[in-house]
Amino acid sequence: MNQGVFMQSLTFRLLEVFQSIVDHGSITAASSALSLSQPTVSLQLKKLSGIVGMPLFEQTYGQLKMTEAGEAVYQCAQEVLGSQSRLESQIHALKGVEIGTLKLAVVTTAKYVVPPILSPFCRQHPNIEVRFTVGNRADIIERMRHNRDDVYIFSQPPQDDNLICTPFLQNKLVVIAPPDYDGPDNCDLKDLINHKFLLREYGSGTRRAIQDYTDSKGLVFRNSMIIESNEAIRLAVTSGLGLAILSEHTLAHTPPDSVRILNINDFPLVNHWQAVTVKHRQISLAAQAFQKALLNVE
Repeated sequence: MNQGVFMQSLTFRLLEVFQSIVDHGSITAASSALSLSQPTVSLQLKKLSGIVGMPLFEQTYGQLKMTEAGEAVYQCAQEVLGSQSRLESQIHALKGVEIGTLKLAVVTTAKYVVPPILSPFCRQHPNIEVRFTVGNRADIIERMRHNRDDVYIFSQPPQDDNLICTPFLQNKLVVIAPPDYDGPDNCDLKDLINHKFLLREYGSGTRRAIQDYTDSKGLVFRNSMIIESNEAIRLAVTSGLGLAILSEHTLAHTPPDSVRILNINDFPLVNHWQAVTVKHRQISLAAQAFQKALLNVE
């Protein structure tokens, strides 16, 4: 197929359907998101594969995985549909009407931080559609690798020259204990090292911050349990299973007598929540407005 025919055959709708299949993980989920029948979505995918002349997906352990051609088409879809969305937003802005879509992806601990910021933002920008994704650090990094979202929220962003990281709010990590805890307090972390500590999984931002601190002090937790959920850790501490180090934000809606915050030297460990964007992705008007809202957070 020559280039002219290829470009004439490649429509916005085909790209939209393909992007939805990738973003939602299956033809079934994409058909639901697009309000189309599964046969229609399958037919559109088959048509697009025919235009490209190569398969766009392969099955891996029952899951759809993009081929190299699929990766190229997905990047094209993001650029074309993103440009279309930005143009639509700019035209409406010229008419005095604000519309657009904000694609926001955050690590799990940030789900305690972002909703209170989103609430006034959505009231101020009622015509901006927000697509809010929460995942563990590895999931969000993978989304960022595929350039799926406008803004990503991390406490520990990956080191990458292609990223722009903007700090906007302190993230304080505190040591918590069961309410009836009667062990050491007003001490160093090393004085607690023989207690059982409930820790997030390796790779999480919280775990990385803790690991950096313990490495700097030459400390090793001798009795630990890995739990891949802040809520589960908090409940386990409340039940007396052990001590933990969590972000203060995870305790915001916790009854004050359910856990005890210990006074440990060097704590709270303080870093910052950061809004991360990819340099080569053009920032939509909706994303610009949200970034401005983040910088106004106190």
